Amino acid sequence: MAPQYKLNYFNVKGLGEAVRFLLSYMEVDFEDNRVDKEQWPTIKPKMPFGKMPVLEVDGRQLTQSLTICRYLGHQAGLAGNDVWENAMIDVIADTITDVRIPVSAFMWEANEEI
Repeated sequence: MAPQYKLNYFNVKGLGEAVRFLLSYMEVDFEDNRVDKEQWPTIKPKMPFGKMPVLEVDGRQLTQSLTICRYLGHQAGLAGNDVWENAMIDVIADTITDVRIPVSAFMWEANEEI
């Protein structure tokens, strides 16, 4: 029986979008639970570490966007063929994160003079 997937994330693209892309790539049905900011205070205590995205797989919760993507990558056959290839995939994923963090901070900066 195929796993049942439920993605919990805010109603924005953000960190959950790569997860949505992978689930769509896998051509699996999944529940895309988009949380409004009004709902967040009541949902937050139920999320691991009070964070999202959270992927529920048959009722079990998996958090951290890169961890979720790595898990789905393995499920989709996108993982490396050996430990070295897996490490190279991790290098790419972690480098993207290193670039994304300062770019995101810049994009959301309130000071228009920066």
